Order: sequence, then C-alpha cells, then structure tokens
Amino acid sequence: MANLNPMVYVKIVCHQCSQKYAFDVLPVNNQMPMTVKCPVCRVDGTPAANLFLAQKLMGIIPQPPAPPAPVVPVVQNIPPVVKIPSVYDVPSVQIPPGVPVVSADNASNAADVEWRRRALEAEARAEQAQAALKASLAPQLAQSLKEAVVQGLAAQRTELLQAQQAAAAEINALVHRLDELKAPMQDRLRSYEERIGELEKDLAERNEENRELLKMKIEMTRRQLESERTRSRVDFN
Repeated sequence: MANLNPMVYVKIVCHQCSQKYAFDVLPVNNQMPMTVKCPVCRVDGTPAANLFLAQKLMGIIPQPPAPPAPVVPVVQNIPPVVKIPSVYDVPSVQIPPGVPVVSADNASNAADVEWRRRALEAEARAEQAQAALKASLAPQLAQSLKEAVVQGLAAQRTELLQAQQAAAAEINALVHRLDELKAPMQDRLRSYEERIGELEKDLAERNEENRELLKMKIEMTRRQLESERTRSRVDFN
C-alpha cells in the first residue's frame, strides 16, 4: 500500500561540528520550504537538506559520512591494534547510470529559478486581473464622472443665480438710498439758483451804490452753490 504521508524524515550531519539532527518536512518542488540551521553551531544546513530530499525522492537512501579513523600511536613490541568495524564503515552508495547527481549548489540554483518563475507567473496573473478589472469598471467610472460633473455644474449655476439675485437686491437698495438723498439736494440747489436769480434781478433794479453789495452777496451765494455741488458729487461717489 502506498505511503500517503507527504512528510519526509530528513537526517543531517553538520559538516562544521558533526552534530546529527533530524526533522520532518513537507517538501516544495522537492526542495526545503524554509532554511534550517545546526542546533549547535548554527551553520546553514539547507543545501545538505535539499541534497538529502533529492536523493530520498529519487529512491537513493543517503548514508551518513564515515567519521575519520582514529589515529592509534604505534608502540614498540606491541602488535598493531585491530580496527573494530564501525557502524559507519559501509560501502558507499553507487548512483545508477542515467540518474543526475544533484549537488547543493545545483539544488539551490534550481530552487531560485523555480521561485523566480513562480513570482513572474504570479505577477503576470496580477497584471491580467488588474487589466480585466479596469476594463470592467471603465464604463461605470465614466458614468460616475459624468454625473459628478453635471451635479457640479448645476450647483455652480445655482450659486451664480443666488449671487446675481443678491447683487441685484443690493443695487436696488443703493439706488433707492441715492434717490432719497438726491431729492433734498436738488431742492437745495434749486433754492440757491432761485436766490441767485432774485439777487441778480434786485441788482438790476438797485442803483449803483448797492450793486457792489449785491455782487458780493451773489458771489457768496454762488460759492455756496458750488460747495453744495462739490459735496453732492463726493457723497454720490
């Protein structure tokens, strides 16, 4: 019966401190999904783990490296010590012909290429989705913008009409006030003109002695008239 458990039991021997450690992992594209480090010296063990996974998934059972043979000092007159077989003294595994040898560098490069390819595919899919979203939302956005412009123009027209009506009311009030001020001024100017006419008529009837006095009065009256006219111009402006 096939093994349904996708987890792989990985065993690694640290090349720095020879510490053995193992863990279960779920491979992604026959590679480690994350970085692993030695629990003792913190050396990166990801390449060794990728190599273990590649060989394990191809049906090759990796064997731990054999430790170096202990150096036994040679003692005179003592026969050489017979080396006791170790559990690690096993024949090296021969890779069948036709099976590519996966090294740590090649596995790392393959993982980088795979992640880059997947990132480019995800970016292309995101661009396609964005283009489709823009194409579907373009008519709605155009309609919304058109309605917003029409509403803005209508609001501006209403404000302009209200401002025009207010300005017209202010102008009518100002004209009414000027008319109210203009009527008394015209009466006063008319009275001055009538007074000047009376004095000129009286001057023509008086004798020579009183003409100088009348001329002075007429001059004073004309000055008052000019003063009133000047003041009326200033008030209107």
